[in-house]
Amino acid sequence: MLSCLNEATTMPYSLNDDIHYSALAGFKGIEIWVDKLKKFLEKYSKEDLKKLLDKANISAPCLCAFGGIVFPPKDIFEKRVKEMEKYLEVGNFIGSKYIVLCAEGFGGKSFEEAREKYVLRLRELSRILESYDIMIALEWFDELPPVIDIVKSIDDENIGFLIDTFHWYRGDGNLDNLRKIPSDKIFFIHICDCENLSREKLEDKHRLYCGLGIIPLVDILKILDEKGYKGYLSVEIFRKEYWRQSIEKITVEAYKTLIDVGLKAGVEIR
Repeated sequence: MLSCLNEATTMPYSLNDDIHYSALAGFKGIEIWVDKLKKFLEKYSKEDLKKLLDKANISAPCLCAFGGIVFPPKDIFEKRVKEMEKYLEVGNFIGSKYIVLCAEGFGGKSFEEAREKYVLRLRELSRILESYDIMIALEWFDELPPVIDIVKSIDDENIGFLIDTFHWYRGDGNLDNLRKIPSDKIFFIHICDCENLSREKLEDKHRLYCGLGIIPLVDILKILDEKGYKGYLSVEIFRKEYWRQSIEKITVEAYKTLIDVGLKAGVEIR
């Protein structure tokens, strides 16, 4: 598996700095935060971004994140897709393989009605993304069985799962549900730990570096390894306590703790 840093972990810092210090810490990939990319493009070009990545010898496998696609009226959907395409063009140029698409629950509908909307909208979005050679990693925020059903119903080779260890744990923390995900549908992983609080009290601010909390990351990595997952493990943490630290400290700690958990699981993380 490959190490990656999601730029939310270094939220106060620029894309330029994130690339430099992530590579310096040892990460093989950087998951680009779209708001930081937007700010970067106000002064620089996609060519400049590729030069930065190449110089640092780090990849940008995924753009994070997009949303508001499933339930809005068609005109709003089309407007959001048009806005998205500016970043898809950049992603294609720098070699990104995925976008993170945030799920929207059931949108106040029955599961059957919601599933139908997901199928229609995500198939349509997938056709658009084909021209950019980018796939959709759908991020679900609750227990996994409904989204397993949804992705199966969509039945599109370019649509799969983004598994976020925090959302999985807060959803139900059921390892058997992870095992139910088809191996070829696990596209990308957000990895972190969290404080030992009841699930209903957990918020993003309670995320921790890998191995410092209650999430069974060793078990999760073993399951991913059994499924033959060779992709990225992207450290995503929204913690102001960390954000107040230097970018050097954040990136080094994020990398070290990820590698340490991999060693405990007997999984090679590069």
